[in-house]
Amino acid sequence: MSPSEVLPWQPVENLVALDKEMQPAAIVSKAVNLRPKEIKQIISNFELENYEIASNYIWTKSMALLKINLSSMGMDFIGELLQRPDIDEDSDPSNSVSDYEAIDLAFELGAINKTQRMRLLNSSEVVNHFASSFDANDDDTDMMLEEALQCVKVCIQSVLGLEKVEAAQSFSAFRERLSGTTIASDDPEITNLLSSPYFFKKTTVSILLNILKSANGAALENGSRNTSIIIPQLWPDLNGPERWQVGQAYSELFNEGKSSAVKTLNSVLVSVSGFDFVPESLRSNSFTKAAHLVLAAHQGANNFYNEPKPMRDLAAMGSSIPGPAFGNVMTATLAVKIGNRYGQCWDAQQSANEVLNGLSQDRWGYYLSQQLPNDTVVLAKLTNSECVRRWMSIMQEFDVEMPTTTVKSLGALLASSISGDEKKISIITRNAKILLDGTRN
Repeated sequence: MSPSEVLPWQPVENLVALDKEMQPAAIVSKAVNLRPKEIKQIISNFELENYEIASNYIWTKSMALLKINLSSMGMDFIGELLQRPDIDEDSDPSNSVSDYEAIDLAFELGAINKTQRMRLLNSSEVVNHFASSFDANDDDTDMMLEEALQCVKVCIQSVLGLEKVEAAQSFSAFRERLSGTTIASDDPEITNLLSSPYFFKKTTVSILLNILKSANGAALENGSRNTSIIIPQLWPDLNGPERWQVGQAYSELFNEGKSSAVKTLNSVLVSVSGFDFVPESLRSNSFTKAAHLVLAAHQGANNFYNEPKPMRDLAAMGSSIPGPAFGNVMTATLAVKIGNRYGQCWDAQQSANEVLNGLSQDRWGYYLSQQLPNDTVVLAKLTNSECVRRWMSIMQEFDVEMPTTTVKSLGALLASSISGDEKKISIITRNAKILLDGTRN
């Protein structure tokens, strides 16, 4: 099984017939993963016009099932895929994996398609928005039938209307081979890996580094040899975050005195001239964790209430952001600044500004030219015109300069963003969609 063929799940057919269906009973009846009693209750809530209750219930069930399906691959592996060292085999998927992470990972693994991902993320915003509305006297805070039907449709089409999805063994088998045997440098699997989608390259790097950190005996020996063979071949294609990940692992292993693994990564870094990516300290872990808390608050329910504290905590850590954490900090901070289609968290803006005020033009240029093309959170926001207006304001507020780039779509997006001309919003949204699609290819 070659890496280019490695997909834990194969894409399944969408329940296309539901796209035009407008009768709640007919839609909900397709939810094969719900018990008859649950289906009856949901239909009853629709009949009583309790749209928020029905939508919230079916959304919660969908996310729970999606996370269970993901966890069948092993929670330690999920932690590797998400680059979340805090997730291990004993982690509870419902608490340790956010809805956004579950949706994004399901898409990466082929469990849902691009349209389903987009609709699920939109439904997440809608459900969280109404779940955060507490004004009982404001009729405008009531969910409309169309909004509820859209949420229910995509949940059934993507998760609840499918027979139980079993994780295939192909990727797990490849993962096991990395620690179970030594792969020759000219092995067809490595040749295929070099032409595989970027997701599999960065995942392979994560798996190899995890073997160096946690394995012993023969598994460590095999993992070390495979690291020495595979990472140098992948290095020219690796983006900044993955290169920093290798340097960070070297620093951690050195501090822990794991001489065998350190020797392996030292030889790798020497061969690729990669010591620029070794951090001087492990401060990046703290920055990364703080940024994750900001993003989790932003993407969760009642986000406008929950964002200020983690954003203040992140800003208080100082403006000297370590390279390995820089992308995570920018994603979280810009998510707060841009907000979502419902607006911004005003109480978090000052803290976000403190972070951005500490950036030099060189760091802005690095983010925009090197990291924005792979920042799916920010790019997704730039497909919405209201979010784009705030993005353009950020460019003006911090006097951001145009960086050098040879990517046509990125250049068009940045030039239009920095111009401040709202007539160019459509150019930004169009090119954001192109870049967003590019991150999946």
